[in-house]
Amino acid sequence: MASFMKRYWFIVVAGTLIAAVLLTIVYQLWWGSNKLPTLDRAPSFTMSDMYGKPVSLRDSDGKVRLVSFHYTHCPDICQATNFNLIRVQQKLKEQGVLGDKALLMTITFDPKRDTEQMLQKYTASQGIKSEGWSFLRGTPEQTEQVLQGFKVLAEDQGNGIFMHSNNLFLVDGSENIRAIYKMGSSMDNEQIVKDIHNLLDD
Repeated sequence: MASFMKRYWFIVVAGTLIAAVLLTIVYQLWWGSNKLPTLDRAPSFTMSDMYGKPVSLRDSDGKVRLVSFHYTHCPDICQATNFNLIRVQQKLKEQGVLGDKALLMTITFDPKRDTEQMLQKYTASQGIKSEGWSFLRGTPEQTEQVLQGFKVLAEDQGNGIFMHSNNLFLVDGSENIRAIYKMGSSMDNEQIVKDIHNLLDD
């Protein structure tokens, strides 16, 4: 055995190195292709929920957050988005990660009309449960700061209807934006849930 190793040590070492390189490449290709990139930094904010409780992004650091925007008088896309988010919420609950590891946060564009009472009435009428899902409002100044931080457009057309961006954001436990999705009826709920678990395993 010793003589064999002396004669073929180079082949053995070279083979071991080649195997290690190949394993590293396969690992990086598989793991790297599944890892979500860091797209931007989420803005820090503190707002209040529909019961008047202060909620800050920093308070939930360590958890994955799905941040969306809406207003209760929205006639179309916001309603479709929240309908899909109900499904995402239910799936996360079934998988045992809702609340402890993953949260949904929905911020209103329209804090003047979306009072605490209005948000309570809206969520009740839509069958939205508050488990792991906060509906947030702030002052007009706080709202503008958050919108700018997420680079979201929301402009009141003067008739109570907002022209607004149609994006929602996946924020990791360190307040980095890791994915951006389109709102509305075409939301890929399965991909969103998959991405949440991707970050939980990151």
